Amino acid sequence: MTTMIKILSTLLLLALFGGLFAWWQEGIEALINFEVGFFSGTLVLAASTFGYWQMVSGSSESSPHHDLPDIVDQIDDRYGLWEEYQKTPTQDVKAILQEEKQRLKKQRRSFKEFLKTTKPALSIYRIVAYGILVTGVLTLISYEIFAPVTYLIGAGLAPLATAVVLWVSP
Repeated sequence: MTTMIKILSTLLLLALFGGLFAWWQEGIEALINFEVGFFSGTLVLAASTFGYWQMVSGSSESSPHHDLPDIVDQIDDRYGLWEEYQKTPTQDVKAILQEEKQRLKKQRRSFKEFLKTTKPALSIYRIVAYGILVTGVLTLISYEIFAPVTYLIGAGLAPLATAVVLWVSP
C-alpha cells in the first residue's frame, strides 16, 4: 500500500471517527465545528503539498529556481576578496565610495525577483484553501455555533495525522 493511500485512509477514518466522537461528546454543533475545521485543515495541507510538489517538479536539477546570486558565495566571499580581478589601490576615496554604492544598489532585489522567490507562498491553491478556511470560520460565527477548541482540534488533526503516518511508514 502506498504512502498516499495510507494518508488518505487515515484522514478519512479521522474525519469519520473524530466527527462521531465530537458529536457523542458535545452534540451536533461540535460535529459541525470539527468537520469544518478538519475539512479546512485538510485543504490547506493538500494545497501546500501540491504547490510545493509542483514547484519542485517544475524546476530543473541543474539550475536554481531564480537567477539571484548564490547565498553561499555571498557568505563565503562577503567583501569580494576572492574575485578574479583586483581593483587598483590608487583610486581616490570618493570613487571607491561611489562604486560601492552602485554595487549595493545592484544587489537590491526588485519586486519581480521577490515574486520569483516567494512563489510557493503565493500559490493560488494555498490562497483558495485559506479563503475556504476563513469562510468556514466566518460562517460558523455568523450562525453563532462557533466553538474554537473543537474547530482547532479538527483543523490540527489533518497535519498531525499526516506527519505521524509519514513518520511511522517505512
